[in-house]
Amino acid sequence: MSSAASAVLAPTPAAAPVAEPAPPVRRRRRERSRALVAPLLAYLVSHAVYTVAAALVSESHLTVDGRVRADSGLYALVASRGYELFLCDSDPELGPMFAPGAWCGTAGWFPLYPALIRTLTWPTGLGEYEAGLIVTELSLLAAFVLLWRLLRGTGTARPVAWAVLALATLLPSGVYLTAVFPMALAVALLLACVSALRAGRWWWAGLCGALVAAAYPMGVAVAAIGFGTVVTLLSRGELRPAAAARVALAVCGLPVAGLLAVFAVHRVTVGHWNAYMMIQEHYGNGVHNPLTSLYQLATEPAVIPVAEPRQDLLWELDVHTDAELWWSLALVLLAVTAAVIASGRGTLRRYDAGLALYAVAIFVGPLIAGPAVSQYRSHTLLLPALLVLRHLPARLLWPYAVAAGVIAVPMGMLFSTWLLF
Repeated sequence: MSSAASAVLAPTPAAAPVAEPAPPVRRRRRERSRALVAPLLAYLVSHAVYTVAAALVSESHLTVDGRVRADSGLYALVASRGYELFLCDSDPELGPMFAPGAWCGTAGWFPLYPALIRTLTWPTGLGEYEAGLIVTELSLLAAFVLLWRLLRGTGTARPVAWAVLALATLLPSGVYLTAVFPMALAVALLLACVSALRAGRWWWAGLCGALVAAAYPMGVAVAAIGFGTVVTLLSRGELRPAAAARVALAVCGLPVAGLLAVFAVHRVTVGHWNAYMMIQEHYGNGVHNPLTSLYQLATEPAVIPVAEPRQDLLWELDVHTDAELWWSLALVLLAVTAAVIASGRGTLRRYDAGLALYAVAIFVGPLIAGPAVSQYRSHTLLLPALLVLRHLPARLLWPYAVAAGVIAVPMGMLFSTWLLF
């Protein structure tokens, strides 16, 4: 047989198998799973920080009791019994504590968090604190997921994105994001609002804003994010005036409607639309000069909310509540600076200016309410404003995150010993 014929008849070597690309569905699932690693890590680290803080004062963070403080009981009462409003004089125990004619009850706390607690306790038989903790934990995890998605969705460099996530994890007042309080719920809804604004889903953004306003008194400041977004789009010519008015109705009007809905609930349940203000008045809250409030908070001893405080921690109370106050003020200034820098570079996103305005509102609002307001608790709502800091270099953000952690640990210790309220 000729060599040519042999070549034809010779077996052809088997071709190397070609790896088929992963199906799109499987690939998307893998990408989504990887995208959850950073938020889950942040969630676990935040609990680790406050577990260590509690252990340093021989307390437990991971138990339900370790996450319950004074106002937690009021949210639980609203969930179990509904709203109450009565003259403090009518209660023999409360009467001597307040001025004649002062009002007491549970109408000084907003309804969304208790409503969610009730939604869980009614079919399951769980206690109010356990249900509240479930809402908190799910909200905190959702907040980290939304924050990370927003960071990665805007093309933020990984070192900067990780620095911003670290700041969120080590927020000095972040212990309240893990407690039976509506703070984690409000933050998750705020970030959902920003996500909707980014996608141009104006009515969804407004709905999330309305829910924020129904969750916490300062939540109505979410309207500032919507306002800044509308102004930015108008200035760029991306919205005509008529369209801008419709967008503003959604992103600014609905949060205000959420606050009005709270007043309507109080009118129906206790007979006074202004029941919230009636109760807050006996704490000395109202309308104050914010500069005067800031001066008093910085120069006067911190309020001690328990009758028998741990004496060895009283110096920590003054030092670290002041440190948290100044750290939060620095955050506001950094957010405004970052927005200005981004505007100059042409990298300002539609919601960045709104987040900077929101940061100012969240810091100044509690000062206007008065120095008796828990400023540090309200400062947890500054977390969404961290998004604007992505315009700053990581080498600036990491030292700031370290400073946050240095404050967060003793704040966790103070919370665990009931020295924060």
